[in-house]
Amino acid sequence: MHPATMLTVGAFSRASGLPVSALRYYDAAGLLRPARVDPATGYRWYAPDQVERGRLVARMRQTGMPVADICRVITSDAVTARRVVDAHQRRLEAELATASAHLADVRALLAATTTLTLDDAALCAALRAVRHAVGEDAGWPALHGVLFDLDDAGLRLVATDRHRMAVAGAPVVGVSGPRVRVIVPVAVVDTFLDRAPTPRVDVSLAAHRITLGGVDGTPIDALYPDYQAVLAAHGSWPGSSRGEPGGVTVPAPDLLERVLRSDVGSETHGGGRDDPVLISLDPAKVRVGDAPGTVAFDRAYLADAVRSFGDADLLLTVGERDAMRLAAVHSPDAVVLLMSVRRDSWTA
Repeated sequence: MHPATMLTVGAFSRASGLPVSALRYYDAAGLLRPARVDPATGYRWYAPDQVERGRLVARMRQTGMPVADICRVITSDAVTARRVVDAHQRRLEAELATASAHLADVRALLAATTTLTLDDAALCAALRAVRHAVGEDAGWPALHGVLFDLDDAGLRLVATDRHRMAVAGAPVVGVSGPRVRVIVPVAVVDTFLDRAPTPRVDVSLAAHRITLGGVDGTPIDALYPDYQAVLAAHGSWPGSSRGEPGGVTVPAPDLLERVLRSDVGSETHGGGRDDPVLISLDPAKVRVGDAPGTVAFDRAYLADAVRSFGDADLLLTVGERDAMRLAAVHSPDAVVLLMSVRRDSWTA
């Protein structure tokens, strides 16, 4: 055959649908040998009439047919080849039936509903503690609600908008069902918080339906970020200018008053709710306002975070990438992580 009519490995791969990486393997297996091999370079060439066989091999491999069976199809008479193909299809159908049965069992397990009984006031307090951090970014639908995360350690509620994260625990009175992690839409949360309180409340969490008290809804179908890894990555920084490893303790009302004062703020602004607020942690106290070693935070976000703790005493630490961690001294399961802001982004 004239070399001008032959196909290079790349051209044959495109014409047949077989990857270049597989052609050498099929050559060694005797399934699809090249029409010509250059004795000096070892380069392989294929004849145009081999394209049809290549396409046949590609189709069979796409069904997962073993190479040995493909060889039988290629080398056998039409009747034998058809029997090999039919036997492979029967195997696939049997495997599909088995897989479908297993998946049905999986769906049944995943459809299980977990029912919790909680103190109504405690659940509402935990929801209000994280509500301020719920996100609104259209590109992150998973952040448009509150994560209910139930495991052996208890129930944790989580909300984040990527600039701040709030976590609060809610004591469980009773539980029936497996561990569950469900994102409850913020509209359901708000409706629940607006209803008349009761001593106890039942919560049902499932893959396709949620109920908070008498408020029903559909969970957000998305994967929530690994909030535990985020919290672990933002540990305390020891050091004299950023506080001792244990952090600095301050009453939440005192800190809120200082954060909202109009005469403390950034280096370039006169203060106000829309300006950043500068925070530094000395070994014994929190400094608010321009001082050495300060870190800038969104004033409104920080105020929301402090308010979420009510009258509690707070433990403040500054950690990885200048993130501030606020935790209730007497309720260590209530935590807010607040990202710092760039000072130049607030410059007038």
